[in-house]
Amino acid sequence: MPVLYWTADGAGKVGDVPKALFKWMRAHGSPELIVYGGDVYNHGKPKEFDRFLVQVGGDVSELCETAGNHDWHTTSESLDTGEIPIGYEQFWSQFQPPASQQPIDKSKRGGARYEHFHDLAGWRLIFLDTGPCEDNPWPMGDNQRIEWLTETVRSGAGRNQIVFAHHSRLSFGKHGDNSSIDQLWRSLFEPVTNKPLVALTLAGHDHNVSVYGPRPLESPETRSVSFDQGIHIIVNGAGGLGHDTGFRGTKPDLFFDDDHFCITRINLHNDRSADVDILSFGKNDPPTKSEPDVLMTLPIRL
Repeated sequence: MPVLYWTADGAGKVGDVPKALFKWMRAHGSPELIVYGGDVYNHGKPKEFDRFLVQVGGDVSELCETAGNHDWHTTSESLDTGEIPIGYEQFWSQFQPPASQQPIDKSKRGGARYEHFHDLAGWRLIFLDTGPCEDNPWPMGDNQRIEWLTETVRSGAGRNQIVFAHHSRLSFGKHGDNSSIDQLWRSLFEPVTNKPLVALTLAGHDHNVSVYGPRPLESPETRSVSFDQGIHIIVNGAGGLGHDTGFRGTKPDLFFDDDHFCITRINLHNDRSADVDILSFGKNDPPTKSEPDVLMTLPIRL
């Protein structure tokens, strides 16, 4: 059974939490894939990515990264590349697959260079770059990214698909909801029937954990619906850089935590079944737990 992990918002110039989380995942978690959900603090500079490499034990072979807004604080621009997060690009260019799981498609421009998908155990895993988000919302003026996402989602085998990005359509904390990625959200539904095409979205940005029941295409802030009508939303930005108290955005209806340092574990049982666990390593930096607590489990059954 393949196992994948998500951690976000804790790399670069922070405390000892990220190093402990990555060490545990490698030593005890048998990861098929580790997704770092973005933000190498504080500005995504090359020296900060060098610290990130130390935090992950010098090994990125199982890793990919959905770039976050802090990764976009240091950029460069040219006619060939468009605007790109230069520290992020320089770092991951050293570790093209199979040295990592983070490809860079240099035939594309801007954040489109880092968007890709990975098929695993009958599931399609889709990785997006939501960039600076509020300042220049996805798709950052590149409509081909909408076309790519639409085709990628619709060419999958069904709803056994998970979308990973740094920003979430719904969130509860310092930042709150991200209506600026509404085009992304809409791309995950059938345009005529409004039926959902994926099972789950997973993001960070707010430094806490929020788990939402299935949300519909229109007005997802207002209600949860049946799973055949909506998409589960998980936010986990509790990877090391403190915590955000929930005070802005949509309050989660299934689970909320703003005290613990957490990772998300996804067990892919088969192409119709997965379990999503929120694992807590406690409140201390560095963590003192040798084994995490399971705070909640979200079963996905198709």
